[in-house]
Amino acid sequence: MRFASKAELIEGIEETYRAFVELTRSIPKTRYREAGVWGDDWTLQDLLWHLTEWHRMCLGWYREGRDGGSPALPAAGYKWNQTPALNRAIWLKHRRKTLAEALGEFETSHEEILSLVRRLSPKDLLAPGRFAWTGQHPLTTYLAPNTSSHYRWATKVLKRWLSGRLKGGKRA
Repeated sequence: MRFASKAELIEGIEETYRAFVELTRSIPKTRYREAGVWGDDWTLQDLLWHLTEWHRMCLGWYREGRDGGSPALPAAGYKWNQTPALNRAIWLKHRRKTLAEALGEFETSHEEILSLVRRLSPKDLLAPGRFAWTGQHPLTTYLAPNTSSHYRWATKVLKRWLSGRLKGGKRA
């Protein structure tokens, strides 16, 4: 999604985050480890870790690029066409962690990325090629998919799961 202003970006992040969090809070905590939310029998807890890790990766890309480096996109050892494998690695990495950790880390990483957006100038966020690591793209090309677009997707995934609809032969 393209944003015309910093205010529009912040509003998009906040609105989609709020919708996602409201939906998660409507789900009993006893269901947070119920398989079948998405992919390889992800749970809602797994979905929170997925969003958290993509926040962290995006923040890492920004920091490394800001400091003159060339971040490995999307992550070291992975190309963009390998995101399913990367997402599986994220899923496996966090399978044994607690719900309290998932909730806390998701909130913290969201606040960190939103704080970054608030600190940056409109030019930093919206100007194509402002940062060498983003090429000819504005920073929002990396921020939006890891915030507002990701929250919108996660909300749809949860609604589909809650309604019991199937996707690709599996509960979605």
